[in-house]
Amino acid sequence: MTTRPPARSSSFSNQLWIWLLALSTAMLLLLGWSFLYLEPGTASYVIGQVGATVLVVTILGAFVALRSDWEPF
Repeated sequence: MTTRPPARSSSFSNQLWIWLLALSTAMLLLLGWSFLYLEPGTASYVIGQVGATVLVVTILGAFVALRSDWEPF
């Protein structure tokens, strides 16, 4: 007889964190692709770096929220 691991909850909060993680990752990939066309040292490049930093922090936060099963809603 085998036992199954407990199923992850499919609550609204869990789905929200998954969507936030997926969308932030997609936006970071698009932003990374745009860096091919930005010149280092320009204002656009700096704003791209700031945006990338914000997206990385968002991805890390969503990942931590998913792993900890935090349900604020």
